[in-house]
Amino acid sequence: MVSLRQARVERLLSIRELAKQASVAPSTVYLIETGRSTPRLRVVRQLAAVLSRDPSEIDEFRRAIELSKAPRRRERRLPPAEANCR
Repeated sequence: MVSLRQARVERLLSIRELAKQASVAPSTVYLIETGRSTPRLRVVRQLAAVLSRDPSEIDEFRRAIELSKAPRRRERRLPPAEANCR
């Protein structure tokens, strides 16, 4: 396993260069690298393609993939009449 930053540095790419090639904002790459954001699967695929890596080889991507497979909790929605009583 490698981090996104390690994979990026191995390819000699700056955050801006990686972001541009993957068609994402540089802040997206920065936030993922610093652990402040979990990427969407579309972003995972785009970044992994630019880095020529399988997404599961990169720590931050593996976590995002695992989260996407976890069952989501649904919020209970109240009928409109009950919602107005709150």
